[in-house]
Amino acid sequence: MGCTVFAMAAVTLVQGLTSQAPATALASTPRGSRAVMYVYDHASLKLRAEDAKRIDQINYAFALIEDGEATGAHWKGIRELTAFLRQHPNVDGVLSVGGWGADGFSQACATEEGRSKLAASILRLMDAHGFVGVDIDWEYPGSSTAGIASSEEDVENWYSLLALLRQGLDERESASGRDYFLSAALGVHQASEIDPSRLNGLLDQAVLMAYDLYGSDRMTGHQSGLYPDGNIPESGAYGVKALISGGLSKSKILLGIPAYGRMWRQVEGEGLGVRAGTSGNRTLNYADVQQLESSGYTRYYDEEAQAAWWYDGANFVSAEDEQSLRFKAQWALDQGLLGTAVWAYAHDSDGTVTRILSGE
Repeated sequence: MGCTVFAMAAVTLVQGLTSQAPATALASTPRGSRAVMYVYDHASLKLRAEDAKRIDQINYAFALIEDGEATGAHWKGIRELTAFLRQHPNVDGVLSVGGWGADGFSQACATEEGRSKLAASILRLMDAHGFVGVDIDWEYPGSSTAGIASSEEDVENWYSLLALLRQGLDERESASGRDYFLSAALGVHQASEIDPSRLNGLLDQAVLMAYDLYGSDRMTGHQSGLYPDGNIPESGAYGVKALISGGLSKSKILLGIPAYGRMWRQVEGEGLGVRAGTSGNRTLNYADVQQLESSGYTRYYDEEAQAAWWYDGANFVSAEDEQSLRFKAQWALDQGLLGTAVWAYAHDSDGTVTRILSGE
């Protein structure tokens, strides 16, 4: 996911956010915040029963937009998902709409009639499959970075779409007596480009996608650093502080965490912060990243950014490990955030990320 480099000084936005020593980060993290997992639809989807005690919510990705309406006609794993939710009623199922490169939002939301049509179709699809919430993943209103249509009116129309969905979910809450959730996925770069105070009255959850901060070009760096490393302001802490400063309640923020790493190839020098022969366009599942040291890589840890990286003299990998995961989980808890949201279940092939974030 593309991110824009901010000109604003990082130190201003992270001022007042607490940090912890690495030793504390490796201690067991107490379970006290919401654990959200994005599950990407695919034909061979299998959900582990043991994960039900570690996950509070599944965001099912993605419904798409066709002819101005939300559709799940392309789904291959929906039966597996709905069966899992029936068997584990403690886990809330939320319908995620959009995703990187998903077109249709700008066109559908350009008119009041179009927004009403789209919102109604999203709520119908949610009801039809027993979901209890909606996650809008429009990447990004007003931008065509992902190859989608955009317009100058997108951001205002995005607020209006969310307001329609909020109204529909509130009506369902009144009728059923149970909670319905409205969520929106936000890029770190969006934090200073939107009005978080307007979102505060609409959203139950804001997923800050604090990953892919590096990887789109040939400069190596921390793709999901919690703190700025002294050269860039993109970081989880930066985005969180910007949202809170803008008026979004911290108790609605989910810190997005990747279960995958990014690899740059044809790297020379010290590895971190240098120009490589490729972008960080190759991804590795969490389990594969943890095997790198057995194949000649050296693991490093940036205490300032609270980020791990691996280097073998030619290939550079930025990813999470146990130390960074435990630190982030504890940090989110200490800051009073709602919790964490992981992209994505398929990258956590053996459930290790889920176990670590749950404090096991």
